[in-house]
Amino acid sequence: MKSGLTNTIKIGQYDIYARESPRGWAIIIMPTNIRIDTFHGYPHIHFSQKGKKHEIKIENFDTALKIIDNHIYKNITINKKRLLEELL
Repeated sequence: MKSGLTNTIKIGQYDIYARESPRGWAIIIMPTNIRIDTFHGYPHIHFSQKGKKHEIKIENFDTALKIIDNHIYKNITINKKRLLEELL
């Protein structure tokens, strides 16, 4: 993810770092350090840096970002189980 554009969005208490590059895209939710990306060839979510990758069905960057945005506005906080269900 060396080349590409990074956008920072503030949603409630969270900073969302969204980046698209020729290799794929990534969305990082801070301070929870949740990462959704398409690296490794398929879209997936990481709930921790060294944790298991969970495959998701959302392949579109804008759709994933909108789901995260709606999730935070609706729940005020991140509910990992619900977020995963929404991305499936």
